[in-house]
Parts: sequence; C-alpha cells; structure tokens
Amino acid sequence: MNAIRSLPLINKQARPATPVQSSVAVSGSAAVQPLGPPPVPAPRVATPVAPGLPAPKKSTSPTGSRPATPRNSVVGLPGSGPETPHGGYMDAIGLRLADTVNKSCAGIDFKAKKGARKGAGWMIGESIAKELPPPPADTYLLRAVLRTVVRSLAIYVNRLDSLLLPALSDAQWAAPFNLTSSMTPLNPTQLFAVSIAHTAWETCEKLEQMLETTAYPRFVEDTLRPSMDKLDFIVSKVVRPILLAVKLDLEGSLSRTDGVAHKSPAGPATIPLADVPVTKTLSNPPASRLTKEPSNSGHPRSLTVPCCLQQFASRVDGARKVFETVAKPCEHDGEGWVAKVVVSVVWKGMRLISENEPCAPLSRTPSPTHIAKALTDVKDKEGRAVVAPSPSLAKITQLSILPSRSASRAPSPPRGPAHDPVTHALLSFEGLVKRLVGGLVQPPTAAPTAVDSSDQEAEHIAREALAEAIEALESAAISSAALHGPNGAERTLASVRRLRDDIDNDEDEKLDDALEDLPSVSLFSAIIRRTNVALSGVTPVNEKDGATLRIREAGEIWGWSKAEYERQVLSGFGPAEEWGPRVAKALKPEVERMLSTLAGITAGEAPKVNKETADAAEWVRALGVALDARAGVKVVGAA
Repeated sequence: MNAIRSLPLINKQARPATPVQSSVAVSGSAAVQPLGPPPVPAPRVATPVAPGLPAPKKSTSPTGSRPATPRNSVVGLPGSGPETPHGGYMDAIGLRLADTVNKSCAGIDFKAKKGARKGAGWMIGESIAKELPPPPADTYLLRAVLRTVVRSLAIYVNRLDSLLLPALSDAQWAAPFNLTSSMTPLNPTQLFAVSIAHTAWETCEKLEQMLETTAYPRFVEDTLRPSMDKLDFIVSKVVRPILLAVKLDLEGSLSRTDGVAHKSPAGPATIPLADVPVTKTLSNPPASRLTKEPSNSGHPRSLTVPCCLQQFASRVDGARKVFETVAKPCEHDGEGWVAKVVVSVVWKGMRLISENEPCAPLSRTPSPTHIAKALTDVKDKEGRAVVAPSPSLAKITQLSILPSRSASRAPSPPRGPAHDPVTHALLSFEGLVKRLVGGLVQPPTAAPTAVDSSDQEAEHIAREALAEAIEALESAAISSAALHGPNGAERTLASVRRLRDDIDNDEDEKLDDALEDLPSVSLFSAIIRRTNVALSGVTPVNEKDGATLRIREAGEIWGWSKAEYERQVLSGFGPAEEWGPRVAKALKPEVERMLSTLAGITAGEAPKVNKETADAAEWVRALGVALDARAGVKVVGAA
C-alpha cells in the first residue's frame, strides 16, 4: 500500500471544486440557465399602499445594466468567381445558356414555314464552349458547370424535337421529289425540317470541335456524348429519308422502265451543257449532248446522252440541288452522305450498262432547211416544176452585203471514231456522274494518322470511296472500248498476261491499269459476255457440242437465282472484289471444258481453222489468264 500511495498521481492534492454559477451572462446573447430542474420563482408580495398616497414609481434599470439585444447582421456571401462554384455563379451560367437557347429558337414558325436561322446552332455551341472552364480547372468546378450545360442541352433538344414534330407529321413531308423540275425539288415543309436539322448539326459539330481541340478530361466527353447523340438523331430523322429517296430515284432512272417522272414530256429528255472532261467524241452528235474539254484543235468535244440514260440525265440537276441544300452546309459530314449515295448509283449504273445492251444513240433532229430540201427533192422526182420565188431588191442588196453563212461559220471539229453502244453509254454516264458530284466532295488528301480524329478518318474514307468509284467507272469505259474494239481478244489476252507476269508496257498502260482497277467479278463478267458472243459464231462439229458452246456465270453454276446472285455478289464494289476468288474457282472447270471443246473443233477444221473459232479460243484463253491474274486460280491450257 505504501508503494501505491507513493505514486505522484495518487498523492497529488485534490483540485478544489469550482462553484457552479447559477447563470452565465454572455455579452450580446441571452443568459444560459444552469443544468438541473428550473428554479421555482419566489411569490410576489404586494406592498400595501396607503389611501390618498400616489403609487410608487417603478425603478428603472441603470444604464448599461441590461445586455444589448442582439441584431442579425448581414454577412456577405463568398465572391462569385471560378473558385467558388456555388449559388449565383451556377445560376448565372444557366441563365446565360437559357437566353442563348431562346435566341436561337426565336422566330421559328412551322405554320409560316419559317425555319431556323443559319448559324443558330453554332451560337449555342460557342456559348457552351465559352462557359466551360479551360483545363487545367478544378474537377468539382468542371463537373458543376457540366451539370448546368447538360440541363440546358436537354431543354434545347426537347425544343428542337417539338419544333420538328409538326413537319414530320405533315403529309407534305413524305411527298415525292420532282427531280426533273427546274424549281427546287424540296417543298416548304421539307425545307423547314432541313433547317432544324442543320441547327442541330451545327451545335453537335461545335461540341465535337471543342472536344478535339481542348484537352478536357475524359468525363467531359462522356457527359456530353448522350446529348450529342440526341442531336445526331434529330439530323438523321431528316437527312436520311431525303437522301434515300434521291438514291432510289436515281437508281430507278438508270433502268429503262423504272424512274420515269410523272407528266414527263414525250420524246427524249434533254439536259443543259456540262463541263466535265471526257476524252472521246461521236461522229454525229445530236442536240442533246454533254460539252467536254477542248481538244487539241481547240474545238469543244461533245458526247451524246444515249436513250438509256435520258431519264437519269434529266434528274442530275435536280439531285444536285438537293445535295447542295441538304448536304453541302454540313461540310465533311455532308461529303460522306453524298459519297455514299453516288457510290451506290455508280455501281448500279456500271452493272446495268455492262450487262444490258444499251440502245443506239439518238439521231440528230432534222432542221427546217433539211426538211425543205427533202420536200424539194420529192417534188423534183415527181416531175413537178419547182418555181423559185424571185427575191426583192432589198433582199438582193442585203445578200450582196452580208457574207455567206459558210464563210461566217467556224470550221467543224474533227470527227472521231464512233464507239460501241456500251462504251458510249459508259462515257456518257461518267460525264453525268462528274456533273452530279463535281465540287460537292473534295478529292482525297493524305491518309489520316494515328493522332487524327474519327471524323477526319471517316471523311478520308468517304472521299477515297468516291474517288475509287469514279476511277472504276473510267476503267470500265477504257476496258469496254478495248473489248469491243478491233482485235479485242488479242489486246485483252496480251493485257491480262502482262498483269499476271507483272510486266509494264507504255503503249497499253491505260488498258493494263483499267483491267487492274476493275472489280474482279466485273472483269470476269465482261470477258464472259464477249466470249459467249464469239462462241455463238463457232460452227460445232455435232449438235451436242453446239448446245454446250457457252460459258455459264458463277450464279448458274451454283444454282442461284439471278436476284440471289445480285444480292450476294453484285451488291457493291466491296462484295464484287471479295467474291472474286470464289467466282474464279467456280469458273475454272467451265473454262477448261470450253478449251477442250474448242481444241476438238480446231482439230476437225485442220489444216485451215476458221477465223471465228480462233477468235473464240483467244477469248477463252483471255478469261483463263484473267482468273490467274486477278484471283490466283490457274487454268490448265490457258497459256
């Protein structure tokens, strides 16, 4: 116990108890009552007052004995600045964005068909970019501003949806286009919807540019992306139906029976002059023509539009107006839309022109002078006297002064060789396509790098696709001229051999490049058609050989219907190239069988082989070498 008591803490004197005050007076505040039950107030004792004496006065407290009544003083809020994202700062941002939304949507009236102003969407996007603090910024501040921006964007998207709904519900929205008219093909309802779509695109494009050029954290894009997707959806609701209708109309007009405009005038359709270069001419160009680049002699080259393309030609100007109205204001996105439509149209036009034999070119409409001369010749043959009226003195004087018409007329341009109908149609189609898309899609530039955005990559892909489609169309025209020209089998066989052996030839370099640029399935089909034409002139040894002197297409070998083959293999440039090896493997037995059959016919005609048989054998060998050059499928007997 002594050891325990010797500890300093135990031996320390106890602290005297502090007396508890009954109340603690705090300056500027009420008295604080002590803990425990409240004290019982003492009863008041009334002081008797003698009658006749005045009542005693209440004693007043001395000055300063009662504490002053506290008053709530006004305390200033933190300064409204970027470092304090509370209260009025966020409200001010929301008010500014709401005011911008109201200004951009002001004046839009569907009943009056008054659409959105140009640049209204840019104004909203620029306002949002201005309100977001640039990096490096406080994360909490950035998230707070983003919440306000997203609320304003939600109001903006709902406003655009409500403005667009009456237009999309109107019957005029689904009205068909009249691409053959000289007026604007879009009606007021469609133009109103296009203006709303352009406003949504402008806002979304500005936000995309802001995210690409400013190093914001990833959560900024993740927060804004849902609102941007809603804006893109508004654009697609308007743009996609319009461009799809134009695409279907143009593709339908490429055939002979589809795409005929209502109330179209009788006779062939005519189109204004175009300024696209095509290198070939016709010997007798009629009135409906395309003007091309000047030749070496300085005369403009012209090319007639064949009757199979008259309906398409009559729609080129109208379709271009739609592209300029809908797609051109949307810059690189619009280029992608136009490229997608035109690539599909180019592919279908190439396929229809190559597979179907086009009609002959239109003849020149006879002039009144030719008609009068023809009538005069008829009267002379009938033996009737033709009395020429004597000219008056004034006319004689006038004729003596003015030079003759032949002297004042410019010399006629040199006439070039006439093309076969397929080549002629392909050249005309090439000129019409260049007129349709010229200036709307820029030529492809350098390939995008790893640091480029997805939009730049998509823009490059669209431009490359259109350039390759037009290049394939040019190659189709060059190869068709060689296939249908003199010594077509010999030139084609020599060209595909150079492709197989990778040999350059400066004399026929264009043909070699054309056969290499064409989709492989298109090249095989073109050679098969020329081969079957040549085989039709071969005299078979017996009737059994005559029934088999024909090379079947891959679809016939597989037992597919024509529609199924077109849907699977001939649906576009990509599938036609991807199906090349499979088509070549299917054609290999056909080519080997035909080479064996022709060898037997040649042996029966020995020692003098018919020209038709030799020409057909050249075409079959050209097809076999083409299978090896383009698909790597070697054919036995095709050297």
